[in-house]
Amino acid sequence: MRLMDSILINCSQDSLYRFLSDVERHPEVLPGYLESRIVEQKDGFCVVQREAIIRGKRRRWKSEVWFEEGKAIHFRQAEGLLKGMRVDWCLEHDSKMSRLKIIHELNLKPRWRGWWIERWVAKSAIEQTARLVLEAIKNVAEKRIALA
Repeated sequence: MRLMDSILINCSQDSLYRFLSDVERHPEVLPGYLESRIVEQKDGFCVVQREAIIRGKRRRWKSEVWFEEGKAIHFRQAEGLLKGMRVDWCLEHDSKMSRLKIIHELNLKPRWRGWWIERWVAKSAIEQTARLVLEAIKNVAEKRIALA
């Protein structure tokens, strides 16, 4: 399953990338996030411990995070409920603004059961969460970057 959503943000692509790449400050921006802490640095990526309230339940997971300087931040859930899910935050220049795209890719196993969970359980939750995340990033980024 592949889902994509995007939003225009009134700031430069470079400023937005610098803002988003500070993964340990994500709880200040992302709705429901309680923790986002780098626990390991590896060659080319880091491992981030995350904790958030998701649909009323406290969840913990680790994500591998790697950066494409100025263009994208990539996440892959290394453990947790949606282990293996990949999330890409892709930035594009759009006139005097930036477009932030969030792309979720999820392929749960076994395939027959995974398809049902993806389609009927995860899809609506991911779409709803992505929209909330995009709106939160837009609101905070436009205020913080404008003040900088």
